[in-house]
Amino acid sequence: MTNTRDQLKSMMPDSFRIFFEQRNPYDHQLEVMPNIVKGFNQLLSAPTASGKSEAVLAPLYQRHISFRRTQLSTIYVAPTKALVNDMFERLNVYLGTHSVGLVARYTGDRHEFSLKDGVFCLLVTPEGLDSLQLRRPDELVNVRAVVIDEIHLLHGQARGQQLRHVIERIKKSTIEPKSDRDNFQIVGMTATINDLDLVADTWLGKNAKISKSGDKRDIDLRLLEIDDSENLECEYSKKISEWLKETNTRKVLVFTNTRNLAHKLAVYLKQDLTGTRWPVHLHFGTLPANEREHVEEKMKNDEWGLCVATSTLEIGIDIGDIDCIILADIPKGVNSFLQRIGRGNRRTGECKVLGFTKNDEEKVFYSALLNCAQAGVLDDLFEYDRPSVRYQQVLSLVWKATRSDQAISVQGVLNKAGSSSHETVIQDMIDTDALKLRDGFLVPNDHWMEEGDKGRIHTVISGASSGKVIDSKTGEVTMRDPEPDGGGSIMYHRGKTRRLERGDDERLFLGEAVEDIGRIAKVRTTRGHMRVSKGIVQSMARIRGHNPKRWKVSSQKILTFGGETLNMMLAKTLSIISDGVRLSACSESVDGVIPTHLVSIEYIRSKSVQIKKENLFSSDFAKRFTNPSRYISKLSADQMEIERQNSVPWPLFFDWLDENEGLDFNC
Repeated sequence: MTNTRDQLKSMMPDSFRIFFEQRNPYDHQLEVMPNIVKGFNQLLSAPTASGKSEAVLAPLYQRHISFRRTQLSTIYVAPTKALVNDMFERLNVYLGTHSVGLVARYTGDRHEFSLKDGVFCLLVTPEGLDSLQLRRPDELVNVRAVVIDEIHLLHGQARGQQLRHVIERIKKSTIEPKSDRDNFQIVGMTATINDLDLVADTWLGKNAKISKSGDKRDIDLRLLEIDDSENLECEYSKKISEWLKETNTRKVLVFTNTRNLAHKLAVYLKQDLTGTRWPVHLHFGTLPANEREHVEEKMKNDEWGLCVATSTLEIGIDIGDIDCIILADIPKGVNSFLQRIGRGNRRTGECKVLGFTKNDEEKVFYSALLNCAQAGVLDDLFEYDRPSVRYQQVLSLVWKATRSDQAISVQGVLNKAGSSSHETVIQDMIDTDALKLRDGFLVPNDHWMEEGDKGRIHTVISGASSGKVIDSKTGEVTMRDPEPDGGGSIMYHRGKTRRLERGDDERLFLGEAVEDIGRIAKVRTTRGHMRVSKGIVQSMARIRGHNPKRWKVSSQKILTFGGETLNMMLAKTLSIISDGVRLSACSESVDGVIPTHLVSIEYIRSKSVQIKKENLFSSDFAKRFTNPSRYISKLSADQMEIERQNSVPWPLFFDWLDENEGLDFNC
């Protein structure tokens, strides 16, 4: 091992070498670095805070130097702007102050990439990369590596498919390198994802190297009981404040599942912690970038603090040495649980976690989460093809060509995209008048030309901003997407509760600070119903003494422990093959008048194959599985139906049936 370590250290710039010496490398660092130096595509799975980014970027920098590259060669893609900003600061430290300009970033908030000369690595979001490749493709022609961080947040999502298309566009447009050993590389990193082989095939190609290593961090989970009252936020706040004062814990990150709980909890915590050493911060997606960055900086640099956050802080940014994670809401999935608790105690091998429970059922749920985390049982993710994402890609390419006065044909779009699979969607866009065909060349309609001119065609994220709140003192935006409000409610902002006021022009403003807690302003919600994963349900079954792989069948119920998604599919399948018997599904069972004579795994599987082949699930039913995507409503009815049917997770359903160990009837 000593020889391997010495060899790796010799590959690194001085600042990376210092990092390597200060932190004890995991096995994956020792394995991955040589693979990347040799030019292999690489998928790395390792625990949070284990140095994955450094293990990947150090050898890519070595290749940058070895091949004497003088222009941008590496793109680092992160799913959030916060992670881009965090990695930007870290890389500048690792590469040293003498290397100013080696790292740049390009997001919706930061357009700091000006020239490709002298740049080693560009840090972007998927949307930023889409925009940059479209508007300034010549800046990316020397790119030789793309790094995808937190790939589990993109796999199975519309943004992930968009990013894969953009990477193909980049590969298609790169120039031939001077050395045939200077090949194009794709590197993916994750802490929480199943089926690494499938993920590697989907993102990196058939010959990618896969590394999974690193010891799991110990989890010290403690539960506090709380009364299920009408004002839970107030009860949470009292418990957290009492616990902080008793333990004198310095820095705490509190996670909720919703923006509104986060906002209300921050208001109550501010009241309960006034006069103490703990400032209260708030962090979620509709806050402006400067506000989120302010919170991240305060939590990183201040000695004491408490931050209430949603999933925006689940990803791997470093906001300092958090002493404990508090879960005000129970995460609905194992992946989310691991991401949240991984934000704490990043300098140690143990995650300290405090959770709230209102009843015995929630205690069992927490036990199941912990069991899954320790056993490595993660949530299932399902990837499928989305015509709506292809729509966005085609629109972007045609808009760019039109605006540049470069006539583009159908074949020209396919060539630039590096994919022949867009052809059906192109024809659909012509049929729906999204594109015009003039003398054999494609042109967007007036609406899409205007959207492209405004820079609004580079994202597949659904939903649009619906209003904002302005600081009456500074004129700055303090929050987006507030619920309609006649004024008079209060909003939390930078340590103060301030009155929300409606101006004569109907705009909302933050007014003077107030001390009393009255009606708390609400934020629009975007997240739909979160289904509990199969792994958690099966773990709960084991805790209660059941074998989750043996179904228990009666005339009124099939106890499957399959999770809500798979039970929905089972209920619909039984309904179809029994000529319309109405059944309902929950996370543990299928309920109703069960046609027990049809309940045979072999029979259900054979009929399911037929249902899948003939698309017998209705469009409204298939819609329940479809990820939100901005352009799906723009598709024709036929293409929309294709996307919905593609979204039904048949592979997961068949795997579940295949792992069944038998049926117990009349239970």
